[in-house]
Amino acid sequence: MNVYEKMRMTLGLAREAMAAGECPIAAVVFLDDQVVAESWTKEFSERRLLVHAELNALIDTDLKRYSFEERKRMQLFTNLEPCMMCLGAAMSSFIGEVYYALESPSDGAVHMAQTWNPQSDDFSAYRLPQITGGLMREESKALFAEFAEKCPPGGLRDFALSLARV
Repeated sequence: MNVYEKMRMTLGLAREAMAAGECPIAAVVFLDDQVVAESWTKEFSERRLLVHAELNALIDTDLKRYSFEERKRMQLFTNLEPCMMCLGAAMSSFIGEVYYALESPSDGAVHMAQTWNPQSDDFSAYRLPQITGGLMREESKALFAEFAEKCPPGGLRDFALSLARV
């Protein structure tokens, strides 16, 4: 399975999230071509804030107790640039690669994380994953535009519109 097929699967999951009434943000963790975990953001259904797609999928992955070597081979796919919390969770989970479709100017953490310069080599395994953005970007933008059309006026609609206009 190539990276486009994996992102296509992630975008399909984001579309399912939107059909379920959630913001169309999804994440899938792969070990080679095997799906380890998948989730979407569940802020509406769970009425909680710390239920981001990436964090949910990473917690499910962690519960399966993979070795560090396996974790370093894992890939996290998401259709929106991870926020600081989710990118930190990917680092803490020792995920090897992160792929995202659309940048998130208001809360995306990739630029900030790439400027991170740890002053110690004491824990060399704790490092930023390899990050690739822009994979199927237009398809993700279209999902947020569609979501914004259905969403009532307010902060979430404004957020979706800002992503549709990136």
